[in-house]
Amino acid sequence: MLSKKFPSRDEVLAVVTLIMVIGSLTLAVIDEKSRSQFLDLTKFTISTYIELLIPRSRSNDSDV
Repeated sequence: MLSKKFPSRDEVLAVVTLIMVIGSLTLAVIDEKSRSQFLDLTKFTISTYIELLIPRSRSNDSDV
């Protein structure tokens, strides 16, 4: 049996989001010509993370 606990989906998503945000902001500081694109990537990453955290309602619940 495996004695290690695997990280949950939310934990993995949070780590990946954090890495993307830090990387994008670092590249935005380094490369001034592409700063707006890196900031757009950061906004996209954060909004996608927030959207994935919002629980979806079941279609059966809305029919009742």
